[in-house]
Amino acid sequence: MRWMRRYTWGTLGAAGAVVAVILARDLATAPFGTANRIALGALIVGLVVQRARFVGYAARGVDFAARKPVEQILTCSVAVVAWAHAARYTDMPAVWALLPAAVGGASIVSAPHEYRRNLGVGLLAATVVTGSLALSWRHHPEVESASFSIVLAAVVVGAFFVIDVVSVRFWELVLELDKARALAADLATARERLRFAADLHDIQGHSLQAIVLKGQLAERLVGTDDEAARRHAAELTELARSAIEDTRTLAQGYRDIGLETELHNAVELMTAAGIDVDVRGDPASIPPPLQRAFAALVREGTTNILRHSRAARCTLEIGHADRMVRMALGNDGVRHHGDADTGDTGDGGGSGVSGLRERFATVGGDATAGRTEHDWFELSGWAPEPEGRR
Repeated sequence: MRWMRRYTWGTLGAAGAVVAVILARDLATAPFGTANRIALGALIVGLVVQRARFVGYAARGVDFAARKPVEQILTCSVAVVAWAHAARYTDMPAVWALLPAAVGGASIVSAPHEYRRNLGVGLLAATVVTGSLALSWRHHPEVESASFSIVLAAVVVGAFFVIDVVSVRFWELVLELDKARALAADLATARERLRFAADLHDIQGHSLQAIVLKGQLAERLVGTDDEAARRHAAELTELARSAIEDTRTLAQGYRDIGLETELHNAVELMTAAGIDVDVRGDPASIPPPLQRAFAALVREGTTNILRHSRAARCTLEIGHADRMVRMALGNDGVRHHGDADTGDTGDGGGSGVSGLRERFATVGGDATAGRTEHDWFELSGWAPEPEGRR
């Protein structure tokens, strides 16, 4: 996204400089005269600066009311008059249509979508009408057909307008796709939370309702049938103990999902977020006593990638060497990690990694997080193989 943004708005801004070079060359060779050269040269510089400003409005998403539409209209009007004036002194009048094309194109792309077509038609009509009047009054003797020059000028303005609008529209589509990717990741996370909430409701709802009924019944029996009240109280205690155990089992099962299942879920979540995932190695090769720690690494790494980065590529590598099991989860979103849980600290700082270190410490291993290359962030963990497998 960063490079795409720079390319889109950089090329739009650079187009103004290209126009200035083309017009400056004609200004230096055609018989404009000293006064015209000074005036038109100043106009070229001013209009190129204005194009850059108008493109900046669109790039920064400045609100339409704050874009000074009156200033843009006046700038476009000056550009149209300048083109008509310059066209009378040169044998290439259509070249000077680049002035209203460059300024007008930037003004149009900074306007809301619903106005762009009408503004484009208005700019084209103003260029053609003003140029026709100027060339019918006086034109360079080497220009044989004023009509051809006007048609060519219209083509220049139309082409510039289309290129500007298409470039900006492409960038807007990229932004929409990026938002859709983030939304897909959020929806996947929300679905998992809803699944857990539904399971918790199913377990707790029945148990709590039974506890309430038993408590009410025991309350009514106190003083009238104390033996039955004690029996119901005992059952109430057993129901509460059972509810606690069921809740603990649910939470434990939620946290201790198997490594293969955790890895499958991680791949689905990141793929839904538009991230290209490459899994290297067999998760089944990790010994069962170590799978809980490595499953936590996958879960922590996936959460941080989706929350704190804009990664486009992710690799998960599982390896065995020197009786050690190692897993590395890397991604190219390093510039967007900041100081989040994974941190951009290089020493693995952050509460998420601290928790992983505690998990790996129980099996004799460790976990680290940080940059491994200029544009690569890696969360890794290692642990010795259990004695029985050595």
